[in-house]
Amino acid sequence: MLIRLLRIELAKTRRSLALLMALACPFVVVLLNFMIQIKSKRAVNWEMYWMGQTAVWSYFMYPLYIALVTALLNGNEHRNGTWRVMLTMPISRTQLYLAKLILAFIFLLASNLALFVFAAGSIYILGLLGLSVAGAFEFDFGHAIMVLMLASLPILAIQHWISWRVPNIVAPLTLSVAATMAILQVGQSKDWVYHPWTYVMAALNASELSTRQNALYLGLGTGLSLIMLSLLWVKYRSQEFR
Repeated sequence: MLIRLLRIELAKTRRSLALLMALACPFVVVLLNFMIQIKSKRAVNWEMYWMGQTAVWSYFMYPLYIALVTALLNGNEHRNGTWRVMLTMPISRTQLYLAKLILAFIFLLASNLALFVFAAGSIYILGLLGLSVAGAFEFDFGHAIMVLMLASLPILAIQHWISWRVPNIVAPLTLSVAATMAILQVGQSKDWVYHPWTYVMAALNASELSTRQNALYLGLGTGLSLIMLSLLWVKYRSQEFR
């Protein structure tokens, strides 16, 4: 039933704004870094180029994208009033909640893959413009995508739950903007461990290996815990859509 639900949900996202944002958001990040490199007119430090892509993505755009995509995927049901229709099917609220969550996770994977595909394309263009691309692809893409996905689980869990509960896009986006802006203050302090929005940035770009590992473990552990709690809440406490 869960696989069938996912197929239904995927079919509903064809030509949707959520699908467009999965491509547009990483494209904007890559375009920004590409234009900065073009304007600098200097030889490219490819390690710094990749760090620039992941830093802008993980600090600013990625958390906002998570809020946007979860709000869009759940907002379709809020806007069209189709929650009750969905629940007339032989499915439970928990199954529907989990299907929406998995769909959002798939969209995050797609956006992260798009980021690195677009970045690779920008390197190809820089090579056509005469810049040396030697060593440009000595970057562990698989590890970076794994870190992006696992460290962002708490954000996904929180934003998905809010978007499920609140029938407008303003509340989840407001929370995301406020939490993202707080990274600037909290991220450099010892209290970063209490702010899940810092986990992605720390897991990818922290200078110390121990900090990167701790951020990854915190993201995975906190994310899975929040997902389990939200599933239990939906099963036993949720009264919406009745």
